[in-house]
Amino acid sequence: MVELLNEAVQPANIVYTILMMFSIIYMMSVIIGAFDISSIDIDIDMDLDADIDSDIGLFAGALSFFNFGKIPFMIIYTITVISMWVIAMLLNHYIGKGDIWFAIFTFMPILLVGLIIAKFCTTPLIPIFKNMNQGVEPIDYIGLQGELILPASNKEVGQVEINIEGDIHRIMVKLESENDVLLEKGIKVIIVGFSKNENFYWIEKEDKL
Repeated sequence: MVELLNEAVQPANIVYTILMMFSIIYMMSVIIGAFDISSIDIDIDMDLDADIDSDIGLFAGALSFFNFGKIPFMIIYTITVISMWVIAMLLNHYIGKGDIWFAIFTFMPILLVGLIIAKFCTTPLIPIFKNMNQGVEPIDYIGLQGELILPASNKEVGQVEINIEGDIHRIMVKLESENDVLLEKGIKVIIVGFSKNENFYWIEKEDKL
């Protein structure tokens, strides 16, 4: 046990250990009731220049692929950092031999593997968290007007902001038209449908309807 602790605080592993300790402290706070499991959530709302909006859309799609927005953020975070910690401890001990440059160069691959593990572990939980919200009456967005805050096309997922009686709602969307036009952020759109299989809404430009 002492050897494990010594290994965990080595320079090559200390970042992973800190990330995992944060997760442990947070989860203990949830258990004693200090926090709710959903009290930390991820909100994809980035106000950046138009020339990189397409990259933001890809980033939002990647977050959705790894179940962010479908599962509470801290559950995904916890599984990811625990996986990263285990992988890093083994790699840095047996292959890197504690070399700090080896640890730096392997951080991103380890992060990717951790996210993949978290995706497979959390995907079966998606219906559970959907059922937990069954008591809340769902909002029918179809027919409502919104404004794009992330660009969208018929292939690229974007995001629309809708104001409902002063409450701001953000939903993932795609353009219903079959043409390859990219709608930039700031454009007014109408929600015209919902894709149950892929969990996003269809939109059209307001002036087209």
